[in-house]
Amino acid sequence: MPKPVIKRLHNGLPILSVPMKGTESATILVVAKVGSRYETKAEQGISHVLEHMLFKGSKKWPTARDISQALDGVGADYNAFTSKDETGYYVRVAHQHLPLAIDIISDMIWQPVLAADELQREKKVICEEIKMYEDNPLMHIGDLLEGAVFQDSSLGVNIAGSLKSVTKLSRSQVFKYHQRYYTPRNLLVMVAGKINTQAERLLRRQFNETSRGKMGGFQIFKPKQTKPRVVIQRKATQQVQLALGFPAYGYRHKNKLALDLLATVLGGNMSSRLFMRLREREGLCYSINAATENYEGTGVLAVQAGLDTARLPQAIKLIRQELIKVITEPIGLEELNKAKEFIKGKITLAMENSSTQAQWAAKQYIFENKLEDTKQFLVRISQLQARELSLAAKEVINFKQANLALIGPFNSAKPWLKLIKP
Repeated sequence: MPKPVIKRLHNGLPILSVPMKGTESATILVVAKVGSRYETKAEQGISHVLEHMLFKGSKKWPTARDISQALDGVGADYNAFTSKDETGYYVRVAHQHLPLAIDIISDMIWQPVLAADELQREKKVICEEIKMYEDNPLMHIGDLLEGAVFQDSSLGVNIAGSLKSVTKLSRSQVFKYHQRYYTPRNLLVMVAGKINTQAERLLRRQFNETSRGKMGGFQIFKPKQTKPRVVIQRKATQQVQLALGFPAYGYRHKNKLALDLLATVLGGNMSSRLFMRLREREGLCYSINAATENYEGTGVLAVQAGLDTARLPQAIKLIRQELIKVITEPIGLEELNKAKEFIKGKITLAMENSSTQAQWAAKQYIFENKLEDTKQFLVRISQLQARELSLAAKEVINFKQANLALIGPFNSAKPWLKLIKP
């Protein structure tokens, strides 16, 4: 991926562009630096609700049908996402249709209708979405874990909010939230793929909006946990979902990349330590993985698995053994290099897609305050040493700050708490 070119409009809005050779597609991505961690208790779920509402009509495209018909008419790939730190909207099209994509997405961002009757209908849809996630243990276990890791913080609240909080949201709240956060200085526009000067001129014209209300913010999370926690969602399931996690690094931490590589060694693929030990050698589970999640100022290192209730104690003991092992024993050169090549290969394949490139660059710019091309990133991966992974393991894997989330037929947390005590 070539290094993105950045231009800033007079209103402060940054536009990043990544011209790509060998592709006939183009992507526009607009990211608002706001997500569920910015919400007050009375606003829980509002970032996600607003994301839905922007597709329900704008000044030039007054209904959801108008927007979808226009984009479907050119075979566009389009969607949106809400996280704890950001909300994004993207459209990927054949390059000749990029002007249409820019026209639609800019109007959605600046001039959404936010009709009260449409909001009432969409809140019902979102409530069904919340129920879907809560009824699926595999999808819900991560939310349960982060609720424990980020206890008493907005980071610990489900991105979609609750049925109660979403139902209570008013049109006035949604309108004010949009005015507060969808401002030029809080947005980033990213284009990638086969782009030309016409597209750049159109971007300058369509995103030439003035500032609005005063933005809010959030409190940086600082872990105060001094003993392990267990959270349980009692549910009659045939398979238990387990997630064991620790507070970890934020986006800009110097050891973030080392921890990402450590997670790959532990459970990033089918030849990782946890997969080989628990599935291949012991036959305890079907799925098991380890991964990191990063936010501003903090993050999570988590191990997740699905298995039979009777095998849970043994699985927790083995996971604990593997976690302690990466603290006490250096990772061998061969294993380290395999993990590096795995990440480098996945990144290289992913960067063939203009949407992936757009999201990659946007996240870097917003959260890490830098623009790094793929080659530079791959070099940094190659340069990581085993001692850096050991340091990350020692800093993050602290069983005084362990959090265990379980979904299954359990009555008490006490038996499981014993298994993760320091």
